[in-house]
Parts: sequence; structure tokens; C-alpha cells
Amino acid sequence: MDDRTQGALLLAVGGVALRLGLTGEALSYVKAGLQPLLVISGAVLVVLGAVAVLKAFDGSAARHHDHDQGHDGDGHAHGTRVAWLLVLPLLALLLVAPPPLGQFAAARQSSAPIVSTRTTYQPLPAEVDSAVPLAVGDFVLRALYDEERSVDGRPVRLVGFVSDTEQPGGFLLSRFLLNCCAADARAVSVVALSPEVPALDSWVEVVGTYEPRPGADPGAPSAEPPQLRVTSITPVEQPEAPYEY
Repeated sequence: MDDRTQGALLLAVGGVALRLGLTGEALSYVKAGLQPLLVISGAVLVVLGAVAVLKAFDGSAARHHDHDQGHDGDGHAHGTRVAWLLVLPLLALLLVAPPPLGQFAAARQSSAPIVSTRTTYQPLPAEVDSAVPLAVGDFVLRALYDEERSVDGRPVRLVGFVSDTEQPGGFLLSRFLLNCCAADARAVSVVALSPEVPALDSWVEVVGTYEPRPGADPGAPSAEPPQLRVTSITPVEQPEAPYEY
């Protein structure tokens, strides 16, 4: 790989990082707190790539002179052409960014229970339009582990995507939790008990009330997601930040 190819690759990687960071598309891959770092690293890579390309072109006259003196550059040129193929996936990412994780990824995760050592939680947020707005992950943890049973009998409002429409009596409403980036994402889900079943992978806002499973032991880890008796379903656009943290 020659200097020009290396510089071009740096430019391409930096350009992708800048585009993702500056447009907000980075939120499909990393948590919001890492977005400024992505922009900074992208800018650094662009500068380094530009410097490398300029230096490579400045030295091109000397390389042509060596070739004219009889040096065989066929193997080197072939390696350079192969190296340029590495740029193609980056160009594709610049033109068509993959969507955030959705029902396809959620359906392929294990059903291991969500484990938490917390048993007490902060007071619920104030109601908005007669329902408490909660993150899906927060609702799941409160439903499974909150000793004070803060969500019992309280109408809550959740926003997520439909990850399974084969649930008896309803569907799965899911959201991905991120520690750092999409590589460590884990789906959390709620069984939405409703006669109305939205389209798979669509984003919806549901309002409902926690309904304990018969014979469930509060506080015991369970692979079964908690249930929500739904009173209303509203289609919504995918949030700008599709993951929870």
C-alpha cells in the first residue's frame, strides 16, 4: 500500500466519522456522550490523511524518475489497486448509512434474565397526560425488582419498536440498552397485552398498566419480560436517539 492509498484511507475514515458525528447519525452506533469524541477523532484523521496525500503527491516525481530508470513496479501497483478496494465499504457507508438495531437483532438475542442488584428506585416522574413517561429499561427493572412496587397500578407511557407479533394476546415492545456502542447493545422488552398488533419493527408509543404474571415472585430474576395491559397505541417516528443508556 503506497502513501497515497494510506492517506486516502485516512481521509475516508475521517470523513465517515465526521459525517456520522455532525449529522447525528452516530446515535445509531454509539451513545450520545461519545458523539463529540467521534467528531474530534474524525477531524484529526481528515487532517492526517490530507497531509499524507499531499506528501505522497510531492514525492510522486521521484517515484516516476525511479520507474524511468528501469525499476519494476508491477507488483507494487497490483498491491496498491487491491488496497484501494478497502475504500469501497467506507464510500458505501457515506452514501447509505445502516439503520440502528431493530427487531431482527432483538429476535436473535438470548432470553437470559435481566439481573439487577437494585431494590429501591427514585420516585416516578410526574405524569404527562395522565401517564408516567418511562424508558422501557426503567419500566422493566421497576416491574421486576422494585420493592416498593412503584409501577403497580400506575398508567405508564413507553416508546419502543415492535419486535415480535407472535406473543399470545399482544406483541413485544422493545428497546436496546447501550453501555458504549451498538456492539454491546442488549434488547429489553415488555409484553404489550393488546388486541391491536402494530406492524413488526414499527415504532409506537403505548400507554398501559403493569400486569403481574400469575404466580410471579416479585424480585426474582426472570427470563419472561413484564406485561403491560395496553389502553392506547400511537404510531410514532423513530426517535433521534433510538437507544437507551
